[in-house]
Amino acid sequence: MKKGFFLLLMISLVLLCGCWDKVEVDQRIFVSSIGVDLYRNSEMNRYIVTYEYPNINSIGKNATEDQKTFIRSTPASSIFQASSNLSTQTPFPFYFKHLKVLVLGEDLLGEEKLVRQVIDELNRDTKVNKNIQVLAADGKVTDIINANVVQEQTTDGVLYTTVKDNRSSSRYTAKTLTDLITDLDIAGVTIIPRVLVKDGKFLVSGGCVLKNYRHAAWICEKENRAISFLRGNVKTETIDAVYNGNLISYTITEVNTDKKVKLEEKIKAVFSIDMEGYLQGYIIERDKTVYDSRVLEEMEKALEKEVKKEIEDIIRKLQKTYRADVIGVGEYLSKFRPKKWAQVKDDWDNIFPDIDIEVLVNVNIRRIGLTK
Repeated sequence: MKKGFFLLLMISLVLLCGCWDKVEVDQRIFVSSIGVDLYRNSEMNRYIVTYEYPNINSIGKNATEDQKTFIRSTPASSIFQASSNLSTQTPFPFYFKHLKVLVLGEDLLGEEKLVRQVIDELNRDTKVNKNIQVLAADGKVTDIINANVVQEQTTDGVLYTTVKDNRSSSRYTAKTLTDLITDLDIAGVTIIPRVLVKDGKFLVSGGCVLKNYRHAAWICEKENRAISFLRGNVKTETIDAVYNGNLISYTITEVNTDKKVKLEEKIKAVFSIDMEGYLQGYIIERDKTVYDSRVLEEMEKALEKEVKKEIEDIIRKLQKTYRADVIGVGEYLSKFRPKKWAQVKDDWDNIFPDIDIEVLVNVNIRRIGLTK
């Protein structure tokens, strides 16, 4: 009996040993953003890695410190080597499970091999969330993050909160680490949001075209919007057009994009874009009224012409200047015409500039306002 009781007691001690390796939350450094710039002063340490992390002691009702965020930078041979270099400057170890944002500097984006190394390192590490947002800095990352700190902080970090909310989704295209790798694996090209400093504050605007892990071009908000139309990523947007010498504003409430790729003598892609919305503002002549169906149809045609021109302008650049298929033609072929894709994928950079692309735009004005 005593032996049985003693055995049960020993087993209980094993099961009730508790969390022997636990670390208190205030004894970890939760990195929220990582920025990577190119470092030219060393052959070994090619990066300047910047960590941004919240000050836990400044959070909550019983905050004991005012400084919201800390920033640490160091030259390093890799992202995680930087944490070893900075370990002598910080009281606690770095923790990357809550990493939200990766910002790549403009100079670094010109170095394909180094960008590949950064992406590969993050993708392989099991401690890093693969849904982190990836952005391109128009300039140095250190300038972006320092501008970020001036603003009101959240635990997630201002950059992540801005991209996550994504209220102007057509003006830039949010891109996670997983999505970036998928796009580059399939088509060899992708778009990530551009972040820059303006008047001492950061601004997320437009995008950076990455081709084979290297910067190919900057695109503005309107160009990014046109690409979003082609990819069916527009949720709400306002379009301005000129009708009979007067400006009309049209707010989009719904967009449906249908993409088809035809395999005839040469590859032809057809994008059919249907949108619905309402007139946000307009001034027209006294003898004309939006209650006249003919006037309404003319307005719809003016809006269709404006949207179509915007889209065709960026298609021309993508084909002839950038040679970058960010509109998903190759992706469509890989999914629905895999045999054809297997034949053309190795030479897609030379084929894409010469394919035929047709854009069909249909605008419907559903509401015209409350005042007659």
